[in-house]
Amino acid sequence: MRYGRHQIDKAGEIAISSTEEDVYKNAIEKINDWRSLHLMVLDKLQTEINAILDRNRIKATFTSRRLKRLTSILYKLDLNPKMRLGGMQDIGGLRIVLPNIQTLDKLYSLLKVNVPEGFILDKDPINYIETPKESGYRSIHFVYKYISDENDYNGLRVELQIRTRLQHFWAMAVETAGLVTKTPLKSSQGADEWLEFFKYVSSLFAIKEERKILSIHSEQGLNTKDLMILLYQLDRRYNLCDTLKALRVTNNVALQEKYTNKYYILNINFKTKRVSVNPYNDEAAAMNDYSRLERVSQDAKNAVVLVSVSKIKELQEAYPSYFLDTSDFLRIMDRIISNCEKMKLV
Repeated sequence: MRYGRHQIDKAGEIAISSTEEDVYKNAIEKINDWRSLHLMVLDKLQTEINAILDRNRIKATFTSRRLKRLTSILYKLDLNPKMRLGGMQDIGGLRIVLPNIQTLDKLYSLLKVNVPEGFILDKDPINYIETPKESGYRSIHFVYKYISDENDYNGLRVELQIRTRLQHFWAMAVETAGLVTKTPLKSSQGADEWLEFFKYVSSLFAIKEERKILSIHSEQGLNTKDLMILLYQLDRRYNLCDTLKALRVTNNVALQEKYTNKYYILNINFKTKRVSVNPYNDEAAAMNDYSRLERVSQDAKNAVVLVSVSKIKELQEAYPSYFLDTSDFLRIMDRIISNCEKMKLV
């Protein structure tokens, strides 16, 4: 690799601890350069995964790629003192969203025995569907190591996530609520009412997909009716769905147009509720602007992310949290709340 593991570990340590401006700046530049190398590896992984999908006639709802935000990288390092930047496995991420749990099961079985060409599995897949996180998060993660004669890229790790549309709606709603409340809800930190709300939803979605509910709920002996009532009562007490409904940003591009750009920088302004979408074909230009915008961004006021989708019309579907858009999630919540009232459960 262009940078040795020790170099990157050291840059990460400096980035979260140094008070010397020049030393900090040099560390951030090194991290950004190393992070940008993952773009090519993600391109290669997506090409190989798409070939597996095509050969087996699996149609994904959509696929997307992203580089981890610098603020997320530094937060993760600060939160986990034993973690080292060189060992972080999700700097580059590829996500595949499948239409239903049956299609996901099929792809999962295939990927366990078909490793993409040019990669090795760095560890066993982590199945957060069968064993969800405490937050209720469900997805399946594969971590691949790239093997190449090109020293800059050899050994870089990237992560593949596969999930269903229902699991995606849940995850994006959590991320949106986290952006708005300025708390890391997906790391099980934040207001108790939000954390409990998303746990109830996770278990209800699991029942829909014929999977296990969260252990905290099964240990309490909760069934579908119980979960619906608890969700309804919590929502009515704290107006959580209404809070999400009040959110929606406007954007500066017509997302249905046939853009052919490879990368997009999304920059959301929480105060004005606008998101600018800037398209790029040139990787270097995209990374330069991404790094520059990250330097001046303030988490309380705005968020910036570099992403890639195959079609511009998929951008908001793949990253609804950056448009503060939870409409798909809320349609399901409305049905649950309406059913509670119709069946006079509350």
